[in-house]
Amino acid sequence: MIRSLFIALILATTLLTACGETEDKEFYSGKTISVYVGRPPGSGADLAVRSFVRFWQEHIPGRPTMVVKNVPGGAGSRVWNLAWDEKNPNDLEVFFSPVSGTAVIVREEGLRADLSKLPLLGALTSPNMTYARTERLESADDLPNVKGLTFGGQGPAHRFSVLGRLTLDILGVDYNSVTGFSGSSEVFNALRRKEVDIQTAPLNFYRFTVEPSVVETGEVIPLWYNPIINANGEIMPLEAAGDIPSFIDYYESVKGEAPAGELFEMYKWLLPNINGIVYAAFLPRGSTAEATQILSESFARVTQDEAYRAEEERMFGFNLPVVSSTDGAKILDDMANAPDAVRRLLNEYIQEAR
Repeated sequence: MIRSLFIALILATTLLTACGETEDKEFYSGKTISVYVGRPPGSGADLAVRSFVRFWQEHIPGRPTMVVKNVPGGAGSRVWNLAWDEKNPNDLEVFFSPVSGTAVIVREEGLRADLSKLPLLGALTSPNMTYARTERLESADDLPNVKGLTFGGQGPAHRFSVLGRLTLDILGVDYNSVTGFSGSSEVFNALRRKEVDIQTAPLNFYRFTVEPSVVETGEVIPLWYNPIINANGEIMPLEAAGDIPSFIDYYESVKGEAPAGELFEMYKWLLPNINGIVYAAFLPRGSTAEATQILSESFARVTQDEAYRAEEERMFGFNLPVVSSTDGAKILDDMANAPDAVRRLLNEYIQEAR
């Protein structure tokens, strides 16, 4: 009798598992999921999302069709407001776009969405680094002693502008700041015209554009990369940076001591919160737990797919670091509930650039 009960239990468990898998497959079978990206067609973010989505639809049970739709505007806030304002979520809309942690922290006008209250499906980050023209400095160690350099940045609240200026200020570099360039390529072109001397840019842009065209000719040299700090405050190694030092290592090499002070404390706090999540995928507010689980589990499977990782390496030169759901939730919560002192200092810093 015990043996019969044991067999019956195994059969029941197998049946329940099969039913669960069948329900998962039926949930999205034959359906179309719209994926909204807050950048124009052909932009770097648009291409990154479209590449990910091609593999994502293969990992979702039921293999639904996924269609990318572009909703640029509002400095990136429009796409998040759509997710926040959705009145009747149907589990068929995903919002997958770059996140401006600065906009969230300073509560930028026009951004209504609280990202910490949207169902997070998954996130990736994209490392960045700083380089300079060699006409102004012969070696990277010369930087703190050179006068009158010009830093080229994007919008005053853009993470590259904020992190670039912060690192120069922590080092005590004498420089002028010119912000308002529409993208990394525009800053780079200004640097080639000798209108600016220093740029903070995506590491993949440096690898694919800067390195082969002007590093190999000796016109520019890399200085440092901004390290990734996870939600627990741990500095994560970045193999993709190669022999480029982290900013902290660079500071110690030229100053002979570890960085410290109010601006450095702000830099450490900002690293995970404006640099820790770059591409994030959410469902609208009020979506079901079932859809959240199915899509978040399939998002994670894509990041482990060898075919996708090969495609990602072809696009970026390396694999984008994956942000765990635990780290992602903490980062989003910290951004939404930034300490008043950080928000005030960051607001002042942005207004100074403006």
